[in-house]
Amino acid sequence: MSILRVPFKLLMGVLVSTVAKFLAATGIVALLVSGVALAVAEEEQAAVPEQQVPETVPFEKGPYEVRVERSHFVEMRDGVRLMTDLYFPEGYEGKLPVVLERTPYNKATHRNSNPDDPINSRSIGYYFASHGYVVAVQDRRGKFESEGEYTLGYGDVNDAEDTLDWFQEQEWFNGRVGMIGCSIPGGNVIKAAMSQHETLKGLVPQSAAFGHGTAGGTMAKGFLRGGVQNMTMPIWTHTSGSKVFYRPPPGLSREEYLAIVDFFDPAPKVSPTIMEMYDLEAGTFNKETNDKLLHLPAVDIDDVMGSPPSDWDDMVASKPMDPFWMNGDYLDDEDEVEGGALHINSWHDYGVNETFLQFQHFQKKAKSQWARDNQYVVIGPLGHCALESLTAQTVNGERELGDARFDAWGTYLKWWDYTLKEQDNGFENTPKIQYFLPGANEWRSSEQWPIPGTSPTRLYLSSGGQANTREGDGELSWASPTAAGHDSYVYDPADPVIVDYMRSIYSGAFDMSEIETREDILVYSTTPLEEAVEMTGKIRARIWLSTDVPDTDLSVTVLDVYPDGRVFPVQKSHLRLRYREGFDKEVMMEPGKIYPIDLDMLVGANLFNPGHSIRIEVTSSDFPGFARNLNTGGDNARDTEYQSATVTIHHGADRPSYVELPLISPTGRE
Repeated sequence: MSILRVPFKLLMGVLVSTVAKFLAATGIVALLVSGVALAVAEEEQAAVPEQQVPETVPFEKGPYEVRVERSHFVEMRDGVRLMTDLYFPEGYEGKLPVVLERTPYNKATHRNSNPDDPINSRSIGYYFASHGYVVAVQDRRGKFESEGEYTLGYGDVNDAEDTLDWFQEQEWFNGRVGMIGCSIPGGNVIKAAMSQHETLKGLVPQSAAFGHGTAGGTMAKGFLRGGVQNMTMPIWTHTSGSKVFYRPPPGLSREEYLAIVDFFDPAPKVSPTIMEMYDLEAGTFNKETNDKLLHLPAVDIDDVMGSPPSDWDDMVASKPMDPFWMNGDYLDDEDEVEGGALHINSWHDYGVNETFLQFQHFQKKAKSQWARDNQYVVIGPLGHCALESLTAQTVNGERELGDARFDAWGTYLKWWDYTLKEQDNGFENTPKIQYFLPGANEWRSSEQWPIPGTSPTRLYLSSGGQANTREGDGELSWASPTAAGHDSYVYDPADPVIVDYMRSIYSGAFDMSEIETREDILVYSTTPLEEAVEMTGKIRARIWLSTDVPDTDLSVTVLDVYPDGRVFPVQKSHLRLRYREGFDKEVMMEPGKIYPIDLDMLVGANLFNPGHSIRIEVTSSDFPGFARNLNTGGDNARDTEYQSATVTIHHGADRPSYVELPLISPTGRE
């Protein structure tokens, strides 16, 4: 196993990306490729012959040496000063454009990297400055060296605008700004665009769902999905989400500050540390950590973990339309934006749906026609913040994808040469949509989204009444069944379906066949396909459902079944059923009544090859990716009482339950 394969098999996903960045900032972890590989893999790297390490796209420094000016004070409108490192290309002649990253993960991570090591240290600061840009890396308000109070989702639009104003005051500035960032820093790119600042030209928002609100009819608001909180977030709030940072006293001049700053360690001081929460041999959280994540009431998990002050209480207890979410800086339908954008994501990122919604929003709502015309999308096959990590032997979790290499860094550089230096380099001829198609294991492109020729095609659920487990009799058919039927399972909040987050769909494509032995998972499959079925685009589902409780959850997953029995997830969706009529109201269910539940299953892509089958899993829990529904109709964040739910899925001519796939070549139907 090569070192570049380790992070995708064990460590990808929202949590791991942010944890690795935090650990890197504290010196525990070395950044490898995209900042997600643990330093514990270094020993394995030494034992692997060099020729076994998959080749990545070459990474070359530019012609300029780089000078770093540390911790400039950039003053906001309320007097708070945000610390900003500037990377200058020595000897560059003429005015300079800026590439900006605004991060909660410690600007020093870039500064302390090795600028001469192109594999283990792809610092945007050293790399893009060496190609003739001023790179600015700024600690977000209330984080690490920056002053002020940190609140998740608040203040980023104004702070970005004030920072851009500061650049306009610099004599070396050419008037054009690009931005980059992944995860929360990617969301900060979207929020900066909401300022509509005239300097914004070349944006690179990566995995930027954190900046998304209700634009395009979805409800993201950071880490919500289907009205449900991600229950790995207490790990994030325990570390990167901390409100407590240690910095020099306020009121110092920059000279006074620089004289003493190295005597302070701004990283959060937490116990247990991330390494103490993690079982390295098993490649997941240890039992003690998992038990803490299962604690009730959920709102007290941060206390049980001994976490510093954070926004966890508001994150888990606030309903989708509560002020904590609605008053934050998130992209909504009415928001105008500015800036051409190269939208980056991967099919197994939790927010790939929002990437396409942001692409479409910018095409409609950007102030300038130039910005509306200059919107592009690149979607890789892996997980969170992973486009730069594709190799000649790419493995997504446990699914081999072959040579998926993409020249990400070269593409960013060409994009900024085009947008920030106004070079006539042909970037405008780049396809609007570039995406890797798993199964075909090749890059595809399109000038439109949805892809022309997309045919929404329904696959209908049916069974003899025993669709439980992979050994059941659940079937998927291209034609609606005439006979009515149903399947039932019992969801017990004390025994939820636990998908190790390091093996979840947001960490990559891992074999799910073992978990399909649970009786509380219904499994429906097509017969083996005679011809390939290509799917790319928006997935939807309608499931007819009844239950004996006032509220529960519905989780649906689309999977690719290999001839050898391995089962890899393609996309999934999750909904708290009290929100089935909209996130602005809670409507409980009448026990025994049958309801049609419409699921927006987000976007996905896959080529189901001949001999493979298309599969659907239906259940009511997916922990810790989604918080448990206690099935009482009460407050799932603050309650401790729970009850089991018997859930019945109905199918047949009168109640056709189906999943609707966006087929590009709708063949293989039987």
